[in-house]
Amino acid sequence: MRAKIGFIGSGWRAHGYWKVIKELPDRFEVAAILTHSGKSREIAEQEYPGKVYDSFDKFAEQKLDYVMLLVPRTHVLDYVERLFQRNIPVLSETPPGDGLEELLECYRLKQRFQGKIQVAEQYFLQPYHSGVYGLIREGRIGEVSNLTISMIHDYHGISIMRRMLGSGFQNCEITARAYTFPVHTHCGRGGLYGNPGAVTMDRRKVAEFVFEGAFQKVGFFQFSDEQYFNYFRTRHINIQGDKGEIFDDQAAYMGEDGYPVKGRIVREDLGQYSNLEGYCLRGLGLNGEWIYRNPYEDSGARLSDDEIAMAGILDGMAEYVRTGKEIYSLEEALQDTYLYLCMDEAIEQGNAVCTKTQEWALPFIQE
Repeated sequence: MRAKIGFIGSGWRAHGYWKVIKELPDRFEVAAILTHSGKSREIAEQEYPGKVYDSFDKFAEQKLDYVMLLVPRTHVLDYVERLFQRNIPVLSETPPGDGLEELLECYRLKQRFQGKIQVAEQYFLQPYHSGVYGLIREGRIGEVSNLTISMIHDYHGISIMRRMLGSGFQNCEITARAYTFPVHTHCGRGGLYGNPGAVTMDRRKVAEFVFEGAFQKVGFFQFSDEQYFNYFRTRHINIQGDKGEIFDDQAAYMGEDGYPVKGRIVREDLGQYSNLEGYCLRGLGLNGEWIYRNPYEDSGARLSDDEIAMAGILDGMAEYVRTGKEIYSLEEALQDTYLYLCMDEAIEQGNAVCTKTQEWALPFIQE
């Protein structure tokens, strides 16, 4: 059954999800769009005639399985409350608030209305992160003690860090600084500029997260604004456990016979070297075994890694609405955003910041 999705917002991110939905028409349908911008409404109407509204009431009257909320942070809480009042499930874009008080208010809204809400954090569903997390869950590299991540910004990076470390909702001490370095900028969302571009001062955040607990877990975070699109600022991750290590596409771990096993995580992409199956990712392998398979390969969809993850979030939200099984809960999102805010506070103050257990974490800390 196709999930009928309503969209509040019609910006760049919304268009990204619409592209995914068009590739998977048997799974998803754009059922309604709410937008107040005249230009955005005109563009959306061309793509989805008769499904675009500028009235929230008319939009909410449509038959929707859930609503994807893609609005500035300052408007999130208002829309969440209005959707909860109509018993409409919400998939909110990250982050779900602009400060600690807003994060707490979002949690309290969920509690007050017993509303269904998840957050569209898709990075852990990207093929590489999903495959690596599978290796960690299997115990391939043992108990993870520390990782260095320089791959994704702010709350996205922290979400991967907490997941890979298995630090849960534990508190931590954060030390952080920011630096600026010159780099030649030459690429953006629209692709390569096709001209020499210009030198920009690139801001890099560097932080250390030391988590509480009997087994010490530490996350080392680095990211700069240019890393997503700059060919001279690449992305890396290094995860260390007591039985092994993963560094980008290299893996080394203790074999069953007690000897080290080394290997490389390899992509298998169709459509290359005269393969005529059409371009898409089939999966990721390590030493002759699959560690990840593309769940959308058989659908014929041609999706990038991030688009595969976006489809996974849409599917996960549809399952949550049907069964209550969560894929990325509001509480997880609130914790990731809170740690990101504390990191920025540590940068601004120049002192270490110690996190405190928040309302949303209490049920998990007590378990």
